[in-house]
Amino acid sequence: MKSIRLNWKKDTPLSLRGALEDCVLAKTERGKSFIYKKYYGYVMAVVLRYMTSEMEAEEATNETFVKVFRKMDRFEKHVDDEILEKTFRSWLARIAVNTSIDMLRSKKQVDFLDDTSLDEIKQHAVLINDRLGVEDILNLLTKLPDIQRSIFNLFEIEGYSHEEIGDMLGIPESTSRTYLTRAKQRLRRLYTEEFTISQNIPI
Repeated sequence: MKSIRLNWKKDTPLSLRGALEDCVLAKTERGKSFIYKKYYGYVMAVVLRYMTSEMEAEEATNETFVKVFRKMDRFEKHVDDEILEKTFRSWLARIAVNTSIDMLRSKKQVDFLDDTSLDEIKQHAVLINDRLGVEDILNLLTKLPDIQRSIFNLFEIEGYSHEEIGDMLGIPESTSRTYLTRAKQRLRRLYTEEFTISQNIPI
């Protein structure tokens, strides 16, 4: 009877909570497989905000899951399933962001020199046009230099402070502020070139 119950349990579809417990307590591949398949697309979407190469994005995504499974016992599981889902996604995203930044730094892809001068910044408004939608921003982000794209994502999307960004990237807080300004200015210019002119919208 005991073996029958065990087999029945294995055949029962997993929930997120069940998969997390399986990873920590039973330490089988079933829970890991469930989490990897369920959240692979979500993690990849986060990583692609930082990595422009699909191959490197896949590498960062897989490395994120390696870290996730390694640190699984540190994740605090909320008793409410809905909150558990939100907090787990947030935890996944944070690890994905840190992994992406680490890879950019280790591969020296973050170029701190670009062709946007400080004088040029002063001549343009740094605020993005209100008509610029979220999807437009995400599409245009791929055209920014790595350093600008990373700082824009970390500050505007992930919610990190300039002090935290400086610690993550190994740069002064003032440099983070400067590159965020440059990113916003360039996004506005790209938006003007690709959307405003084609739609004949005055700015």
